[in-house]
Amino acid sequence: MARSHKVLGFLLVTILGVYGCAKAPSSASTESNAASAKVQKLEEEYRGAIAARDQLRQKLAASEELAAKTKKELEQTQAAAATERDALKTEVKARAGERDALQTQFESFRKTLRDMLGSADTAVSKLNLPATQPVMTSLGARN
Repeated sequence: MARSHKVLGFLLVTILGVYGCAKAPSSASTESNAASAKVQKLEEEYRGAIAARDQLRQKLAASEELAAKTKKELEQTQAAAATERDALKTEVKARAGERDALQTQFESFRKTLRDMLGSADTAVSKLNLPATQPVMTSLGARN
């Protein structure tokens, strides 16, 4: 009986082995299909990431170009503003000088005019003329 048990055991192991081998390729192909699908999905995600990266690089390059252009325009505007400011400062100084000269001339004119009025008053007072009465004219007295 020991031999028959060995033969039965051998047959049982062989049958289970054949059954396992027959079943394994179908599960391996399913795993292989799942793995290839996963690889394909990852490759698509990778291509999408590369496309997004390239698009972001283009946007970055455009932004840097715009920033450089804006900076250059700012520098030009600041230079123009500085020259205009300097010109305006020069003009303000000139106008202030003109104003001061006119103020001095006006003060001199006022002083001369006061001196002349004072001289006229003293000349009139030396003449000793009688005071004159103002002449009144009536427009309504023409009858």
